[in-house]
Amino acid sequence: MSKILVVEDDRKIALALSVRLKAKGHEVMVAYDALGGLTQASQKRPELVLLDIGMPAGGGFSLVERMQNLASTVGIPFIFLTASKDPASRARAIELGAAGYFQKPYDPEELLMAIEKTLRAGRDIA
Repeated sequence: MSKILVVEDDRKIALALSVRLKAKGHEVMVAYDALGGLTQASQKRPELVLLDIGMPAGGGFSLVERMQNLASTVGIPFIFLTASKDPASRARAIELGAAGYFQKPYDPEELLMAIEKTLRAGRDIA
């Protein structure tokens, strides 16, 4: 079982992700803004973070930048989920080292495959 942190301000999307991930046997934590996401990531050390780009209390990009600069969260892989169609967002996600980038609405099965691939890669490194 892997620990996955979902950082998503849309509670319906967060719930849907949580239900799907739990059905696949993962432990899921949810935060509804970037500050809550940083706190949970620091305290609970998830194996993966799924996060939105546009959120209250700091966006997804700033959250990842902060995580990459904290000893307790550096190296945690992340996948962006966003409604943004801006090509600059995808470029920024790649620049930050995202394991994935999905535009809403996304295909849930494709997302689950990307999650499993990212988790397997993390286990292979450890």
